[in-house]
Amino acid sequence: MKIKSVMGVIVILICLGVSFLTTSVIAGNGGNKIAIVNMEDVFKNFYKTKINSARFNKQAATYKEYADQLAASQIKLEEEFRSLRDASQNIALPETERESKRLAARDKYRQLQAKQSELETYNQEKSSQLKEQYDKMRKELLTEIRKCVAKYASKNGFATVLDASGNTTNDIPMVLYYKPEMDISDQILKILNKGVKQ
Repeated sequence: MKIKSVMGVIVILICLGVSFLTTSVIAGNGGNKIAIVNMEDVFKNFYKTKINSARFNKQAATYKEYADQLAASQIKLEEEFRSLRDASQNIALPETERESKRLAARDKYRQLQAKQSELETYNQEKSSQLKEQYDKMRKELLTEIRKCVAKYASKNGFATVLDASGNTTNDIPMVLYYKPEMDISDQILKILNKGVKQ
């Protein structure tokens, strides 16, 4: 009985929600106009996004270049260690020389471990920095875009603006259908990119 009661309440709430949305859409001409924006497209084609993305990619390439150098050093140390290790196990060599190779291999292995640790730490540190930089850049640009959308909506009498690029937790589009004329993405981009050659 409890389960049926809960399900009944859920159905009623869903019906009320649909009814409210339907009423809002029907009353569009009465001051509740709805517009659509594809935030993903607007963000991607915003000139500041392109500038910041180019700068971000350049920084990432610089980090990768140094990481590649560390990786090359690691490979070289690994080869040297293997050579010394194999020599220390070569019974054709005198015992004293084999012992010398064994000690050298031990030292080389320590260097190899240190280089591996340096590379791992560097990659983790720079990956974290890049993520932080990207998130900060994205947040700032999205804030600027949202302000532009809000200003445009207020000026043109839109009470609600929905994002057509968003999905639900079930990976279903938030906006299932809208008339093309409701999409103001191009108008927003025109304002954002005003005076900038594309």
